[in-house]
Amino acid sequence: MSQKKVEAYKEYKRNKEQILKREKRMRKIEYGIIIAICCVFVGWFGYSIYDSATHKAAETTEAPAPVEVDMNAYSDYVNGLQTTFTS
Repeated sequence: MSQKKVEAYKEYKRNKEQILKREKRMRKIEYGIIIAICCVFVGWFGYSIYDSATHKAAETTEAPAPVEVDMNAYSDYVNGLQTTFTS
């Protein structure tokens, strides 16, 4: 091994306990953040499902508004086709 690697290894051995504590602490923080993010997503999905279910229930109680459709253009087009094919 080169002298640089030997020095790095000795430094690691000297501070191994502190390094491992730091790694464990960082791992716990990472797991906590991951769990918090998962909880937020589960809560958001649950709320979205609940909101859409209650919103649909509110919509079904109200009668839909009638819609008027102007069929004059379509009728003129169909009548024009009939006269074209009969001539």
